[in-house]
Amino acid sequence: MIDITRPLSATTATWPGDTPLAIDWTLRLSGGDNVSLSRITLSPHIGTHADAPAHYDMEGPLSGALGLASFLGPARIVDMRGHEALTLAALKERGAIGSQRVLVRTLDVVRPEEFVSDFPPLAPEAAEAMAGAGLVLFGTDAPSVDPVDSAAMAAHRVLGAAAIPILENLDLSAAEPGDYDLVALPMKLMDAEATPVRALLLPPGSLGPLS
Repeated sequence: MIDITRPLSATTATWPGDTPLAIDWTLRLSGGDNVSLSRITLSPHIGTHADAPAHYDMEGPLSGALGLASFLGPARIVDMRGHEALTLAALKERGAIGSQRVLVRTLDVVRPEEFVSDFPPLAPEAAEAMAGAGLVLFGTDAPSVDPVDSAAMAAHRVLGAAAIPILENLDLSAAEPGDYDLVALPMKLMDAEATPVRALLLPPGSLGPLS
């Protein structure tokens, strides 16, 4: 089992201007209370998460509409470190076209406390090709599939139009390129534009008939 989820703490980086994680204690055993209770504030885009279409489409479904089937099953990790963009040619060369679930490594080192802005974005034509070849989920260790300054959100929209969920901020540093079974269940957070995910890789075939 390989955990490809980024840790969440007060030091976890957010998208610039987004809400960081904060934990406030409302009751503490150390203060004489009978239990400890906390209150958590965070953006659903912090750490490893799944985007819902409502994130980039005013008419798009919210996070509660995300089905589970796309987040369970065979997945292929492809190494795209050193590329300026996730192009159709490069993804095709690595066997991504035709894979049901594609997870892309773009970072040499994952530092959860640092926001990375110079990641390679997903080319819209590559998203279209994968969608047409049976893609059901796309994941990346970058904070987005589109450039930081993108207003069009083209790759998001191509994947969303094909009902393909997007995983962002994965940690693929401990996983070699190749085939795995993915378990990346989103929280049942009903009315948000994204939701946190705990993502794991298992040896291929581990999920049996579920996959």
